[in-house]
Amino acid sequence: MTPRLHVLLGAGGVGKTTLAAGYALALSTAGHRVGLLGIDPSRRLQDALGVELADLDTQIPGARAVRAAIVQPHQALQRWVREACTDRGALDRLEQNPFFTALGDRLATATDVLAAARIVEWVERDPALTDLVVDTAPGVSAIDFLRSPRHIEALVKSRLIRWLRAIVRTGDEQLGGLRVGARRVVGALAGIAGARMVGDLADFFVLVRAPLERMLARVERARQWLQHADTSLLLVTSPRDTGAVGAAELASALRAEGLAPRAVIVNRMWPPELAAELASIAIPSNADAFIAYARAQLEAQAAVLAAVETWAPMIVALPSRPILIEARRPALVELGLALSRALSPAIPGLRSAS
Repeated sequence: MTPRLHVLLGAGGVGKTTLAAGYALALSTAGHRVGLLGIDPSRRLQDALGVELADLDTQIPGARAVRAAIVQPHQALQRWVREACTDRGALDRLEQNPFFTALGDRLATATDVLAAARIVEWVERDPALTDLVVDTAPGVSAIDFLRSPRHIEALVKSRLIRWLRAIVRTGDEQLGGLRVGARRVVGALAGIAGARMVGDLADFFVLVRAPLERMLARVERARQWLQHADTSLLLVTSPRDTGAVGAAELASALRAEGLAPRAVIVNRMWPPELAAELASIAIPSNADAFIAYARAQLEAQAAVLAAVETWAPMIVALPSRPILIEARRPALVELGLALSRALSPAIPGLRSAS
């Protein structure tokens, strides 16, 4: 059985990470076995849970059915290479290869690129998982996580990689067996960087072939998973006047990838009935500034809701919860329960705790 995938996307500061943490905790109270994966390099998920997280999943204290992790590309790549490379000598040679070192350094900032493979690895390691909640990076850049299956596939299948593999098969001083285009490209690389460096590069690609191909298989599974009918892409926004614009940009980016949001969550809403109350009471002269501020906030959130209603398949309005500052875990669960109750009619098989 494929676990349900819940991907939360949104601009910075809308409470997306807190909501992801609360949602995962709430799902577990309904009997789900839940994974919670952060792919935000800022690691806000650790602050939300109050727990130090690693690349591999850690059980959350007080929540037996919830395990959480943060994608750490360098560690993930090293783990995948060690799992795929059974030849100790080849593994030692790879770990000393300058291109492998450089790749690890480069991937340290490419969290989204490996996240697609990471979510599939989680399911491989935990077949009993029922739900995986993913907290993405802030803003439209989070779409890179959804695009990564296509990007990684293009990398692994690129012509240059095939040519460099051919160097190792033919010898880096014998380029005659390659096609004309390959000879020109690889010959140019050798002229610029030196035959030794081109040899190192070719050796690198041959040595990482197995983990790269395994990663590609995982990425293909992730692509299918993201398009599964049970997958929920949840756009989180705020009731501020820019909230509708940010949500619309994310929705447009999703459509460009052939995907669609399950719902738009307008987080930290002021009570709508407050507008009528403010209109019906006498305002003390010393409270004019505050009342003007409150009315402006209420008008902004009404505009956000009106704008989002024109295209969102479902809107979930969640109230602001100041108690989160004082009692984190109970308030996180209550926040997540409110979300799961609202979403349960739209997500097949999702049980919501009462």
